[in-house]
Amino acid sequence: RKAAMMMMSKRRPWVLLLFLVGGRCLVVAPRLAVRRTVRRGTESSAEAEGENPAPEENFRSGFVAVVGSPNVGKSTLVNAFVGQKLCIATSKAQTTRHSILALAAGDGYQMALTDTPGVLSDPAYPLQKQMVVAARRACRDAEVVLFVTDIFEAEDAAANIRRWVGDLGGEDDEDGVPLVVAVNKVDLIRDTDDDGAPLLGEAAMALVGSEELALQRAREAAPDARAVVPVSALRGNDGGVESLKKLLVSLLPASPPVYPPDENDDDGDDGPLTNRPARFFAAEIVREAILTHYSKEIPYSCEVRIDRFRENLLPDILEIHATILVARDSQKAIVIGAKGNAIKDTGIAAREALEDFFQVNKVRLYLRCKVRKNWRSDESALRQFGYID
Repeated sequence: RKAAMMMMSKRRPWVLLLFLVGGRCLVVAPRLAVRRTVRRGTESSAEAEGENPAPEENFRSGFVAVVGSPNVGKSTLVNAFVGQKLCIATSKAQTTRHSILALAAGDGYQMALTDTPGVLSDPAYPLQKQMVVAARRACRDAEVVLFVTDIFEAEDAAANIRRWVGDLGGEDDEDGVPLVVAVNKVDLIRDTDDDGAPLLGEAAMALVGSEELALQRAREAAPDARAVVPVSALRGNDGGVESLKKLLVSLLPASPPVYPPDENDDDGDDGPLTNRPARFFAAEIVREAILTHYSKEIPYSCEVRIDRFRENLLPDILEIHATILVARDSQKAIVIGAKGNAIKDTGIAAREALEDFFQVNKVRLYLRCKVRKNWRSDESALRQFGYID
């Protein structure tokens, strides 16, 4: 909410070292100050003079790439670090398609987290290949790599992803990038019913074994990791998120803030939480509703395009026109549903989430569905949707 309010109600200078364009991490110039003003969906930039000041004593700042398999809780963990819901998260794998920069800042540190798409060992079509490219680029630009697994992931699967991280120079040696492993969802093991039995269930517990066994699998998959940390992203600080954050901060280099705080800011925050525009989050929130309301191949065949984002029509009202693009004609009928009920229900859920995110009394959301044949394999479509530069 704080991020949305900053995008909507302020014009603030940003100093950026890195932009995320279609999931690609692009370094503009080391320590080059770039003036950037963000208000809802509009952005403008002009180069500022001078370089950042010398590092403040004991201040740590840098980029952390959050990588791992699909559906292990990377986005939920990033949201917990930031204290706001910036990244959509559902129970479906491959919810995240774009890399998203999120800023966690506090006393003596500023940590720029890159939430990345889940790493696939065998991408099936060009969209998935571009998602893997986004994760690779995030690792290459990071000061620290946070590899997220969970209690269910088999050792060989985690080891495959770990080798992928190692190929990028993420080895924890003198010249490599420090690696930290977070084993997520440990609350499912720790929680018990009134009789003291794990809530996870006997079959799942037989698969997982125990928390210690899950941690041991992670250690064996990444023997060179700086630390293997149990965590529950859903529980936030009560689930070990704060301890993990302190560990990551300790591994960041001494450096001035990547995003210097606004000296004229009176609300006590430490600057922007993300470099994505409001239109991006509007599309993501609609796509989250699609992931929740549809099953099988439909959520993975949909892309959301924001056609119009209008503010200030009336006080505290947003008007958003969005198109749901599908890959085949048959999918369009499913998205719309009988008498339009399916797309109507999706719109209701999305509208409520948009009102909550942007902190407005009313969002007028207009959805339509169109076919963009085989867009996931169409390079021009992927470029248009921001997956390719």
